[in-house]
Amino acid sequence: AIRRELEFKTDDQVALKGYSYSPPSEENKTESETAAKHFILLLQGSASSAAQLAETASGLALAAKREVFVYEYRGYASESTVHPTAAAIQRDIDAIIDSLSERGRRGVVIGLSMGGIFAIQSLKRSRSGDLRALVDSAPAQVPTIPFLLRCPRWMNPLDAATADVVQRLGVLYGADDGWSKDAAAKELMEKVKAGGGRVWMIEGGHVDLSLSGLAVRLPIYVDFVQ
Repeated sequence: AIRRELEFKTDDQVALKGYSYSPPSEENKTESETAAKHFILLLQGSASSAAQLAETASGLALAAKREVFVYEYRGYASESTVHPTAAAIQRDIDAIIDSLSERGRRGVVIGLSMGGIFAIQSLKRSRSGDLRALVDSAPAQVPTIPFLLRCPRWMNPLDAATADVVQRLGVLYGADDGWSKDAAAKELMEKVKAGGGRVWMIEGGHVDLSLSGLAVRLPIYVDFVQ
């Protein structure tokens, strides 16, 4: 895929480094037009950086024939002096989605682990009613033992998965992932399925983005996106 380096300036003037990955220009005009009208935003987990998702983002751009974006969270860059909070990161994500959705562009957010918490919230807050979200290996409840970043209780995915949200939501867990064994995860999957959303339980562990892990996950991502 073709990679570009980006920068997004937040309302409080914090510069977020990012990347976009695009499929090569298609000779097929229909595919080129489709790619231009859609976007995918990848949201990484608490211990990951945007740069670490390069292989995943590139593979997804090529397979889905969509432009894929990924940005660093505020305060996560090595040179950053900004103190990150979950609420501030959520506001940044909402602003990025609103920017990407301009001119009627339709989008899908794919949230990995902690990124899944933000992805579900983005469905509730986006100005675009077309936005959809797929959450992979996200805790159904904000953990008692926090991530590197503490998420407040109001961000609980199970509570956020309301009737107006679940039909635009997909939930994916690996059978060996500890989060999948939580009773709240089973409740979330049942809630999403009953509301018209989509659910997958696959082999493997927590956000496995190895070559073998991507071989299982990428087809699901592409299926949901299209």
